[in-house]
Amino acid sequence: MKIGILSDTHGNLPDRFFSELGRCDYIIHAGDIGSEKCYQTLKTLPGSLYMVRGNCDMGRWAAYLPQTLSFLIQGVTFYLIHNLTDLPYPLPEADVIISGHTHAPTAYTRRNTLYLNPGSAGSPRLAPPSILLLTITPAPDVHSSLRYTFIH
Repeated sequence: MKIGILSDTHGNLPDRFFSELGRCDYIIHAGDIGSEKCYQTLKTLPGSLYMVRGNCDMGRWAAYLPQTLSFLIQGVTFYLIHNLTDLPYPLPEADVIISGHTHAPTAYTRRNTLYLNPGSAGSPRLAPPSILLLTITPAPDVHSSLRYTFIH
């Protein structure tokens, strides 16, 4: 199971990332899609699509995007939010929490939850453009089944 994770496209999805995402079973976008055109482009990808609204997502096309989203993929519980500082308290129960906003690709585990930020796919400020690929493989427990790689 291959999952493409991206954020902060700001209306610009580079072709090399679009091609990589086209080979994924699922696509997760952590907000700041940036334009209706980019939103429509993401919807053409063959994988199932999960998206939340970021602080730059405005207009009718973004009105129905949720602020947060919880979902399950192959027994792994995900929680999706644009800005990690907006996480509710108590923290949501999730195996993986995905956020964007900072444009900084990061991955760490805290209290048995994997936190992922794919960086900025479109208009980065702090690092080269990036997305993240997450693979779920059969394993005795959830966290040993997860493997991730940043693509720059």
